[in-house]
Amino acid sequence: MWWFLVGAALASDSEFAGTEEPGSAAEEEVDTDLSLELGGMWTLGNTDIRTLTVQYDGSQRWDQHKVSTKGGSITGSSLVDSNTDGRLDESERAAGRVETSHRQEGWLRYDRYLGDRDSFYGLAGGFSDPYAGYDSRFNAQVGYSYLLVGGEDETGPRVIGELGVDGAREDTVGSTIDPDIVYAARALISLEMAFEEAISFGEQVESLVSVQEPEDTRVNSETSLTAKLSDICAVKLSYRVNFDTQPVEGFAKTDQTGLVTVITSIF
Repeated sequence: MWWFLVGAALASDSEFAGTEEPGSAAEEEVDTDLSLELGGMWTLGNTDIRTLTVQYDGSQRWDQHKVSTKGGSITGSSLVDSNTDGRLDESERAAGRVETSHRQEGWLRYDRYLGDRDSFYGLAGGFSDPYAGYDSRFNAQVGYSYLLVGGEDETGPRVIGELGVDGAREDTVGSTIDPDIVYAARALISLEMAFEEAISFGEQVESLVSVQEPEDTRVNSETSLTAKLSDICAVKLSYRVNFDTQPVEGFAKTDQTGLVTVITSIF
């Protein structure tokens, strides 16, 4: 069932869904949200590894319009055991730190609501991830979003489905030719469920199938569990998978990322 609903395509790596419930046409209030996520890890001594994650998520809703944005950065570095003897000697420590991960992304989206449950949307953005083979990948989408399950009751499950088209410009690492332009059909399904008032679960799967080469398929997913600590603070555990049937030559098909972040609600 999941793959049937998802099975068209993935706007490779936007991982962005209109998960706010549409309101009525008569609504005129301006609703603004902005949150910041911070996470990190470090080890010192026998190993030396550092990772920092910064993410943001914001939106503003008025009448039948909504503008939203999200993005962030993940960076990591470490001292390398270059002679593979299982320890860091003085020469390896003196050589200094080596970057081991670096991903930056940002997305901007506009929704025009048609009723209480649906909207047309447009999205643009991109990312840079040289460790996945991309100096840059910019894409734009248009499509239709519909609230399949859910309503005003925030404690019940909410399921959103989206269908659309995507165009992407790919500039790969080390390439000496012009960037590729890829057109794809997009499908997304998103589930949100709140358990009592303090804990919520989320699952989002997005797929993208190239219209030029249908065997070129991407699937992005994110599973998350969020525990609210106070009105302005929460802890989030998330697991992301980015799968590409035809990755950049020399790179793996699947990237997996596990994150523990602290979310601060700014307003």
